[in-house]
Amino acid sequence: MKKPLYIQFSDKIRNMIFNEEYQYGQRFPSERELENEYTIDRKTIRKSLNILVEEGLLTRIQGKGTFVKNPSIQMPMKKVMGFSRLLRQEGVETTSKVISATREEAGFRLSKIMNIKKTDIVNKLIRIRMISDEPIAVEITYIRDVIDNFLELDFGVYSLFDTLEQKNHVAMQVEEEVHAVALLGVEAQWLNKKAGDMAFLVTDITKDQNGDVIEYNKAYTNSERIVLSTQLD
Repeated sequence: MKKPLYIQFSDKIRNMIFNEEYQYGQRFPSERELENEYTIDRKTIRKSLNILVEEGLLTRIQGKGTFVKNPSIQMPMKKVMGFSRLLRQEGVETTSKVISATREEAGFRLSKIMNIKKTDIVNKLIRIRMISDEPIAVEITYIRDVIDNFLELDFGVYSLFDTLEQKNHVAMQVEEEVHAVALLGVEAQWLNKKAGDMAFLVTDITKDQNGDVIEYNKAYTNSERIVLSTQLD
C-alpha cells in the first residue's frame, strides 16, 4: 500500500538530512518556500515537518524559524543497564528471540577493542528484541570468554548482564555511540524493514569492575518506535 504523501515527504527530507544535503545548524526552508519548491500543500508539509521535529532532526525556534539538528550523537553513560532492564524500568515488557549463539576467534578489530589476542575466543550472540511480537531492535553482541556454559544458556530467557554478574563480571562503565544509518538487507529483514530504511545504530563497549572490556554490542533499533535520549548531571 502506498504511503500517505506526508510520510513520503518526511522520508525524503529525512534522507536529505542524513545525506547532509541540509547541514547541522542550517536554517531550514519555511513552509511557504517548501510549498513553492515541491508543489505540496502547506498542511501536508506541516505534518511532515512535525514528524521530523518529533524525531529530533529539526527544531523550531520561536521568532527565528526551523533549524537542522545533528542526526548523529555520542552519548557517554555513567550507569549501565541492559536493554530489557532499561525498558522494563520504563514500564515496557520485551521478549527476545535468539537468532544464533556461536564462538569464534576475536580477529583484529575485536582484539583491539577488548585488549585480547586475535586468536582468543569470544562468544557471539544475535538477538531480536520485540514488544508484543513486533521487532524493535536487533542486537549483535560479542562477549569476552568468561561464561563457561555460554552455548548451553537460552538468552531468550536469561539476561546477559545478570549472567555476567553471576560470573563476577559486573558491568560498571559503558562507552556508547549512536548513529543514524541505512539498514542493510539482513538487518532490515530482521526488523521487518526494507534495505535502505533508516535506523539508529547504537554501539556499546562495556567494562567490568576491573576495567576489562567484557562486551561489545551493536544494536540496530527501529527509529519509528525508539527515542534515544540522555540526561546530563
